[in-house]
Amino acid sequence: MDKLKSFIQENRELFDSDPLPEGHELRFMQKLESRRSRKHNYLIYISVAALLLLVVTIGVRFLKEDPVSSLFYVDPCGGESYTCYYDQMQKLSEQIEYNTRELPEYKRQEILMNMESIMPRSADEFSQMLPEDISSREAERLNKEYYQRLYEGMKQLASLTN
Repeated sequence: MDKLKSFIQENRELFDSDPLPEGHELRFMQKLESRRSRKHNYLIYISVAALLLLVVTIGVRFLKEDPVSSLFYVDPCGGESYTCYYDQMQKLSEQIEYNTRELPEYKRQEILMNMESIMPRSADEFSQMLPEDISSREAERLNKEYYQRLYEGMKQLASLTN
């Protein structure tokens, strides 16, 4: 191989005997430019496809979840009383029971047991445990905080069933 290489280098003028045809360099540059443009077109198509895939993936994620709450937190019971949170928990418990139907039995039982431990028996369960000498305003605030935290726990539990 080295002998061939050295022979070609020593006798270069033997290989360059025929001149190139007229316009050869111009045609070569045009072909080179068209290939570059094709590569550029492929790059554009691949970029558009990747962007489309990203948009579809994000869209599916938003369809699977509640679009408003996935963008920012919205409290369903903003200024209302604690009974609103209790009602929201009732709705979530029904949703959890429905969504766990097709889960494996051990996982379904685990989620349902956690739900039962979070879910109060009534909307007044916590207020019955409060001391009698507490003001009604303070009792309302404590009830609201208590049921709001329970509601947050139920939301986390519900997220396991999606």
